[in-house]
Amino acid sequence: MTAAAGRAWAAASRLVELLDVEVRILEEDEGIRVFLDLPPDRRETNHLEVLSVLQAADRFGHRLRAGQEQLWAVYWTLP
Repeated sequence: MTAAAGRAWAAASRLVELLDVEVRILEEDEGIRVFLDLPPDRRETNHLEVLSVLQAADRFGHRLRAGQEQLWAVYWTLP
C-alpha cells in the first residue's frame, strides 16, 4: 500500500466514524479520491473534526451536485 493509499483509507475510516455515511474511494490519475454524500437530514456533527480530516488531504472540497451535497478529498500519488 502506498503512503497516499494509507492516508486515504485512514481518512475514509475516520469520516465513517464521524458522519456514519458510506465513503467511497476511487483511484484517479492524480491520486486517490475519497468522497461521500452528506445525508439531507444529517444530525449535528463535530464539524471541526470533519474539517481536520479533510485538511490533511492534498486537496479537498465541497460541492452541490443534482441537489446532493458532497465532500471530497484527494491524496496525491504523483511524485
